[in-house]
Amino acid sequence: MDHIELVAADNPALLLELSALAHVIWHQHYTPIIGREQVEYMLDGGYSEHALNEQMAAGTRFTLARRGERYVAFVAVSPDADDPDTAWLDKLYVHIEARNLGVGRRLVQRAADQAREFGAATLRLRVNRHNAESITAYRRLGFETEYEDVKDIGHGFVMDDYVMAAPVERIATAVG
Repeated sequence: MDHIELVAADNPALLLELSALAHVIWHQHYTPIIGREQVEYMLDGGYSEHALNEQMAAGTRFTLARRGERYVAFVAVSPDADDPDTAWLDKLYVHIEARNLGVGRRLVQRAADQAREFGAATLRLRVNRHNAESITAYRRLGFETEYEDVKDIGHGFVMDDYVMAAPVERIATAVG
């Protein structure tokens, strides 16, 4: 595998890098699944400088993956305010040029480590039910589907997801 460096995105400049990368990846990957309008709506709501700073203030930890001079992927992990045994893998996105290089595995391992730091034994995530490639990857890493969830996110858009979960220790075994 090419050398991949994981970098904590814990300052405004790195959060801007993360936001720019999100815009590229989302348009590549999600436009065929949910359409350009919903992609733009979700990017505006979740990846603006203000939104990312709010997420970080609420406890979300962001990590960027750098390959050479370019950022190619990122992950975000958040504690669950209602369930201290759970952390959420809120975001995991890998640029098309960096797929199948082990970057996603490394970022899921980072997420599991951060979940452990939060005191969580379970890592949960949401994945679009039509995102077959990602669902397959998550299953290989030890995640199992818990339930389907359709959530109204406003402006006539919905998130049509599976909620998946894995024990943090199982992730360490699957990734390791």
